[in-house]
Amino acid sequence: MTRRLIFEIEEYRCPVCGAVNEVVVDYERGQVICKNCGAVIREGVADLGPEWRKPEASRAYSGPIGSSLGDIEYGNVKIADKLKALSLKKFARPMSTPLERVEADIREFLEAAKQKLNLAKAVVEETVLLYKKLYDAGYRAPRVEGYAAALYFTLKKHGVAAITLKSLIENLGVDRSSFVSAYMELMRVAAKLGIKPPRVDPKIYIPKIVSALGIGDEKSAEVQRIAIDILRYIISSPRIRNGRKPQVLAAAAVFYACYMAGVEITQKELARAADSTEGPVRELLKELADVLYVEITI
Repeated sequence: MTRRLIFEIEEYRCPVCGAVNEVVVDYERGQVICKNCGAVIREGVADLGPEWRKPEASRAYSGPIGSSLGDIEYGNVKIADKLKALSLKKFARPMSTPLERVEADIREFLEAAKQKLNLAKAVVEETVLLYKKLYDAGYRAPRVEGYAAALYFTLKKHGVAAITLKSLIENLGVDRSSFVSAYMELMRVAAKLGIKPPRVDPKIYIPKIVSALGIGDEKSAEVQRIAIDILRYIISSPRIRNGRKPQVLAAAAVFYACYMAGVEITQKELARAADSTEGPVRELLKELADVLYVEITI
């Protein structure tokens, strides 16, 4: 198995002979040694253990700064001035408990998700902590869907409107029905632990929907302002609000705001901007038509 160590590097100058970047790495002793005079320039690089040691034939390899000094297979490993030895030790040592293996696995999953969904570090760390608590309490959903469910729970808690359920499922490649089952099980275990389900304010979806509609800058601010006022009325009615997705509530508010601001949009365009289907949006607009009245002054 090939292991790769890649670190930042600046400049290694020997304090004895003054040679620059003429170094050799002793992986057994964790030392950086000057090739000219044999002086030890740096110690305590890392104790990587037997699994990570370089093959005997390539340990003495050195090369130009910033490119060589080590790939374990070919002898090209960069050395860092800011070496994170403690972190490397942590991941090099064997994992002794199932919880440690689960944490390493979910971190690998979230690292891939971070690239696709542009996740914040706080969201990643909180998802790991949440999943560990749930796992310790008996949560055993299918691996990928379980990780995705924990991530979605955290995203809702943080009010991240840019990542909807649809975009999360599509980007992470999870099965929708399995995800729903995993999320329902997560909610059950979370309730047992006293973890309250996140309440999402529909207001956070308004800027995203308006932006997706492609309304010009001149009208965009006006539409958002009116939509927030209308949304306040919509969510004040439990009969209208309950059971509906927050982005659908926001979409209905944006629809009426566009009408009042003189911006023409279709229900199909609105549903697409809200990452929803036309059915829920049309149903809510029909219900609101009986209780909302727009006054037109000529």
